[in-house]
Amino acid sequence: MTMTRVLFGCVFACLLASFEVSPLQAQSAPHGSGMDAKEMKAQMELMRTQMEQVQIVMKDNMAKMASADAAMKTHMETEQASMKSQMELQQAMIVQLQTITDHMQTMSGHMAAMPMMKKEKGMMVDSKK
Repeated sequence: MTMTRVLFGCVFACLLASFEVSPLQAQSAPHGSGMDAKEMKAQMELMRTQMEQVQIVMKDNMAKMASADAAMKTHMETEQASMKSQMELQQAMIVQLQTITDHMQTMSGHMAAMPMMKKEKGMMVDSKK
């Protein structure tokens, strides 16, 4: 939006400068002939046409800026949703890895206890004989 304001300010300043210069030129011209009035009228018509063209360009640029702002907003929202999804996926992966680690520790504990269980079973079998 700042770019739009700067553009608008520049265009407005150019228009003001052209309006300020034109009346001074018209005042300094001799008023004796009818050709001066025709020239002034032609110059005013030219300025009016230029003003209309500038307004058209400004409207077009403002529409483009609004469209670009909307596209940027949509892009940012999409990026934000993507980052949220990635974080949720990472959290799910961490939970899954923690579950696997816990399971492996439990299994490791069972594996460590197995030789003792075999010895105890072996003793029990020997004592029954």
